[in-house]
Amino acid sequence: GTCAGDLRVRFLAGHHAPLAVENPRQVSAYRYPSSYGPRAPTFSRAALADLGAGEVALFVSGTASIVGHETQHPGDVRAQTLETLNNLRAVLAAAQPRCNAPLALADLLPCIYVRHLQDQAVVQPLLDAAWGAQSLAARSAVYVQADICRADLLVEVEGHITCQGHLLP
Repeated sequence: GTCAGDLRVRFLAGHHAPLAVENPRQVSAYRYPSSYGPRAPTFSRAALADLGAGEVALFVSGTASIVGHETQHPGDVRAQTLETLNNLRAVLAAAQPRCNAPLALADLLPCIYVRHLQDQAVVQPLLDAAWGAQSLAARSAVYVQADICRADLLVEVEGHITCQGHLLP
C-alpha cells in the first residue's frame, strides 16, 4: 500500500512461541464481527518474547484509533493519534505484569503509517510530545505514507521495545 518503492517483508523466527498480549480497550482481533470480512484476523495486539541473555522484547502490532472493534474519530487525524496513544499505553500496561523490566513508550522503536502524507505535520508533534522529543522513540521513528487496514483510519503505529529482564510466569 505505498506509492512507490520496493516491497520489503520482515519476519521473526524463534525456538519458543511469544506470549500474546491483548489490549483491554479492544476486542481481540480474532473475535471481530463478520462485518469486517469473511474471516476474523488472527493476530494479537502485541507479543512478549524472551530473547535470551537477559533480554526481553515487546513487539507491538499495528495500533490505531479503535476502541472495542470500532474506529474512533473518523476524519480527525489529531483525535485518532491521541486515541492511538491511549491504545499504545494500554498495551504496554497489559504487558508489564509479565515482564520484570520497565516498558516505556519513550523506548519504543516505532514505524508510523499515515494515510495522507500531509498528516505527518499533525501526527509527529503529538507523538513527540507523548514520548518526548529527545526520546529514543522520537529519534528513531520512521514515517511511511501508506494504506491502512481500514479506510476510515488515518494513522497507525507499530514497533518494538527491547530491554534487560526476563518474562515472569
